[in-house]
Amino acid sequence: MYFYPDKFRAHNLLRYLFMASAIFGAAVFLMPLTAKAQDVDERFSVQRAAVIDLARIIRESEATERVRALLDTKSEEFQKEFAEKEVQLLAKEKELKARQGLISEEAYQEEVRAFQREVAAVQQDIQNKRQSLDRALQQAQDKIRQLATTIVAEQASALNIDLVFKEEQLLIFRNQLNITDDVLERLNIRTKDAQLEISEPTKTKSE
Repeated sequence: MYFYPDKFRAHNLLRYLFMASAIFGAAVFLMPLTAKAQDVDERFSVQRAAVIDLARIIRESEATERVRALLDTKSEEFQKEFAEKEVQLLAKEKELKARQGLISEEAYQEEVRAFQREVAAVQQDIQNKRQSLDRALQQAQDKIRQLATTIVAEQASALNIDLVFKEEQLLIFRNQLNITDDVLERLNIRTKDAQLEISEPTKTKSE
């Protein structure tokens, strides 16, 4: 058996060079992937966060207080109007009962049906106006919520805040992260001259 040390060394050297070349190529190939992974990680990194109590902002805002005051005034007007109608209906009912023996039964039943239609129309009017107040309150609160959300976004941009959480979503947080008072103050300034209009419900044909 013959042994060729020079050929053996040359063979090992070639194999070493081949492996080194493969490792180097793999490293070069993986470098851009690693860089891209780092870019993605940095893009989704969160540095600053804040907390807000949106329900409290809507509840305690001066705009909401003015809306409720206006709706309370409108509700009192409606109640006064319906109280007057109730007095009128009671008087008509009394008059109708007094006429029962003075006119024919057929004519009396027709007047009863007319009276019942009038009562139903008043009841429908009451329901419509209550719903108009509810809608007005909901619409006003929706507008206040939208404006508050816009102010939160502005504050987040100004303070370089990455995430804003609702307070009810978190169990524990530092009070320094809460920007509710700042947003509430800015909301009150923005809505200082806000106006609310309540559209009257459409009258029914029977009215």
